Amino acid sequence: MNCDDQMLSAYQCLIRKQIELFAAGEEDTCTIGQGRNRRVQLGQVGLRCKHCRDIPKLAKTKGAVYFPFKIDNVYQACQNMAAVHLCDNCPNIPATIRAELQRLAKESKSTAGGGKRYWAEGVRVAGIVEDAEGRLQFRGE
Repeated sequence: MNCDDQMLSAYQCLIRKQIELFAAGEEDTCTIGQGRNRRVQLGQVGLRCKHCRDIPKLAKTKGAVYFPFKIDNVYQACQNMAAVHLCDNCPNIPATIRAELQRLAKESKSTAGGGKRYWAEGVRVAGIVEDAEGRLQFRGE
């Protein structure tokens, strides 16, 4: 969001620039969402590393894609992606960005206004809603 730099730490802002929202395609429905026991549904909203978007599913490293089932879980999924994938395992992230994430991770990561609620609001502003089955969907789909 436009006010990220006022609400989030430099670390959180940089994480947000490495992650994108997407709707699950056919390839994604063959899997169970990370840390879940429900299959991913066609069109379900997920989070992915923007540097790995064009990598085949089976070639992606751990933590490159998450399918949170609640808007309030987006924050934690992104933090997990940052720690597990972006800072350590992503073979596609530019070395300068990885180094900056690692440097910033050692400093204070949050600010008073940021966190779970702010990240959830950002997802809502992007047009994401929870459907009746408890999955994230783009509004109107």
